Amino acid sequence: MFQDYELIKNQKISATSYIFKIQPSTFGPRAYKSRLDGQKITGASQKGIWSVQIKHPLLTIARLYTPIPTILRDPYAHALGENANYQSLNPQDNQLRFLIRNYPEGELSRFLSRLQPGARIELRGPYQEFEFPDDLEQVVFLAGGTGISPALQMAHTLLENPSDNPKPRMTILWANRFADDCKGGSIESPHGSDGFLQRAWRSVFGSHDPQPAIIPVPNLEDSPVVRELSTLLMRHPGNFRVGYFADDQQRFITERDVQTHVERSGSRESQRASDGNLGKKLIMVSGPDGFVEHFAGPKVWKEGRELQGNLGGLLGKMQLSDWAVSKL
Repeated sequence: MFQDYELIKNQKISATSYIFKIQPSTFGPRAYKSRLDGQKITGASQKGIWSVQIKHPLLTIARLYTPIPTILRDPYAHALGENANYQSLNPQDNQLRFLIRNYPEGELSRFLSRLQPGARIELRGPYQEFEFPDDLEQVVFLAGGTGISPALQMAHTLLENPSDNPKPRMTILWANRFADDCKGGSIESPHGSDGFLQRAWRSVFGSHDPQPAIIPVPNLEDSPVVRELSTLLMRHPGNFRVGYFADDQQRFITERDVQTHVERSGSRESQRASDGNLGKKLIMVSGPDGFVEHFAGPKVWKEGRELQGNLGGLLGKMQLSDWAVSKL
């Protein structure tokens, strides 16, 4: 059953991207009564990646959207200035945030991008899209555009859980069409240059390179998503890395980028595997269909269900025998 929510804030963060913040409806006959089950949301977020289905009020169209996780309380909030509005969002309150991209061919995304605060939105869920393995130790996440939303969910759950020790190591490689979509993120230098992510990995994993990793301080002018990623970097410098790529800067995620970070993610196996069990190493791919197909091959439909399909694309050509690959 679809539940009534209302739009609290529609924040334009680039030419085509918006961040939505919604809450259970406070008007109409179902005011304060129509909401998703907060306990189910908490349970889904603890188990893995989850989404909700949003429908178009006039057309028979509904799409799954992955909420951005709770806003982190930044331990360096003073660096953002007095007006920094980093605050915790409680899933039990059913306030949700989404990164929405206005695709010209997307009926629902175009409709959502035009909504104003107070607008009614119908959604249902949560739907469990992926469950984390219990012994997960290493993750390389390839995210295209709004595919950063499940990557943020995963990083938040794996790294912010106080009971997990040791925590897994995670790298996000985030690709966008335009650098403006990841404003404030340092676009990765081509190979042969010394970009932020390369310096950071060498510093963390014990290279003799004398130049230390530079952790970017969140800035109020940065994209809210980049600020969130920067906060995770500051909170988990030994376990989390992110690299930014943009088509308009002629910087694409290449096979060498993936191979480099797969190798670096595994560079401390001997230190982490004292019991002889290396656990699971996972490559996640999330984004538009073309992005997923390019890196991992298409997903397939069988008997009314969308399945992973065979591994293809760029990853299918690489030597990744000890890595599992999952397409979202």
